[in-house]
Amino acid sequence: MVFAIVFANGVFAMDSDKEKEELDLNTIEVVEEEPDFDLGFDTAEYLPADFDAYAYPTDVQSINYIDPNDSFELDFDTSKYLPEGFDPYKRK
Repeated sequence: MVFAIVFANGVFAMDSDKEKEELDLNTIEVVEEEPDFDLGFDTAEYLPADFDAYAYPTDVQSINYIDPNDSFELDFDTSKYLPEGFDPYKRK
């Protein structure tokens, strides 16, 4: 009985070298296609002549960003438009 089980395992065993050949990731070819987008107009008409989307900015000070520490004043009273007792920092 033991001999039959060992023999059956040997017959149905897979060749591990064959599995490694089949699962070799280096043999997989990846096809990358650049999608063409038709926006319905020529974008070159709206961009500067020397525009390069992949160029890094040379002057960091020229980058405009919103500073969260900037304070600003509204020209109207917001309490008229908010419910009574409104507190934006209070969790529900």
